[in-house]
Amino acid sequence: MDGKLFSQDFLKYGITESLVWQTVDDAQFKTFKQNLTQIFTHIHAASVINEANTESEIIDKVLDLLGWQNLNLKQVTATQKRRDDVPDYLLFANSDKKQLALDENKEDRRYLHGLSVLEAKKWMRALDRGDATDTLDVSTPSNQILRYLSSVEIASNRAISFGILTNGAVWRLYWQGARSRSEEFLEIDLAAALSVKGIAQNLFDFAPDHILKVFYCVFNRLAFLPQAWDNAQRTFHAFALNEARLYEEKVSKDLGQKVFDFVFPQLANALAQADENANINQTEYLDELREATLVLLYRLLFIFYAEDRNLLPVKDIRYDDYALRTIREDIAKRRDANDALSSSASKYWQHLSDLFRIIAKGDAAIGMPAYNGGLFEETRSPILSRVRLSDGVFAPLLDDLSRSLLGSQKDLFRGYINYRDLSVQHLGGIYERL
Repeated sequence: MDGKLFSQDFLKYGITESLVWQTVDDAQFKTFKQNLTQIFTHIHAASVINEANTESEIIDKVLDLLGWQNLNLKQVTATQKRRDDVPDYLLFANSDKKQLALDENKEDRRYLHGLSVLEAKKWMRALDRGDATDTLDVSTPSNQILRYLSSVEIASNRAISFGILTNGAVWRLYWQGARSRSEEFLEIDLAAALSVKGIAQNLFDFAPDHILKVFYCVFNRLAFLPQAWDNAQRTFHAFALNEARLYEEKVSKDLGQKVFDFVFPQLANALAQADENANINQTEYLDELREATLVLLYRLLFIFYAEDRNLLPVKDIRYDDYALRTIREDIAKRRDANDALSSSASKYWQHLSDLFRIIAKGDAAIGMPAYNGGLFEETRSPILSRVRLSDGVFAPLLDDLSRSLLGSQKDLFRGYINYRDLSVQHLGGIYERL
């Protein structure tokens, strides 16, 4: 699952505590999965399926399973001014709404009765770039759906604010009210979750069944309607957006508190104990120590954030061996297994020192450009250049920055902090307080 509409923690943990998730029983989900699998049985990544057949053989059938059966109109013009604003599907809450739309004598007025729009593309069509080889569809699909949403919002008198974009394999949910509509969408690779042949598994730490259930809960027709169980009568999407923001705030608050109360003082003590030039009775040294601790924390928080948001080349296999996430995972496994951590070896410290240098100077051999902001320059902090923290001291502190107690109150466990869910403002708030 990708995109920034909902936080990853919400999609992994928070959604499981919602009534929508909990009312989908095992038998219902099993039937849904079996029917989905049947749709994709004879399809593989290299299948050549034009847009019309992608609609009839895949999209229409998936929509039926999601409760949209016979509740759509195709190719309804959204505005009389722009004749090319024609989403492929206008979706309705029920048959009465659809009939009211059909009774309208102007096409754009039909959107007053709609619930959502869907833009369909041919099988495996790239969603974020144009296709110069297709003279009938050269534009960028993601730009199209955003333009349609703007037109549809006006035509529907703000009744429609969500839109779906799909090529049959990948399904995206867009929201007109997002702060950054081009980035804040939810993307689910349905074909990958169903293990369609020839499609790379890019599931990260989400189990395929979990992805499929999220897909069912979020793209189901009922998710677009007011929820009877919600006192505010919000749609499930509105509820989920609010819950996701709460998760984001909680991650930021918990991380900030951990840094202030524990990680910062522990790092400062560790650096002083490892420094042969340490003199904690001198104000000048304490100022240098404080600066070194801040620089080290800033570097680590920057890399956690940049790797989780793919701002560093984490998808380049050449970078794998040097990434922070590599030792992040290694430390987690070792601590969970109660493995011994050396009090003299400094494997993790050396790994990070090399990575700091790579980021500062760049390394074309592993796909890393130089970041010339000064944060990673060796001259920035003499203490960090002359000390080495042992694995036994440094690894637990890295793990505390990497993981936190997650899950529901009944099922707490140590899970990875999703730095990608933190906004620049959240990290900026931590920096300012430090």
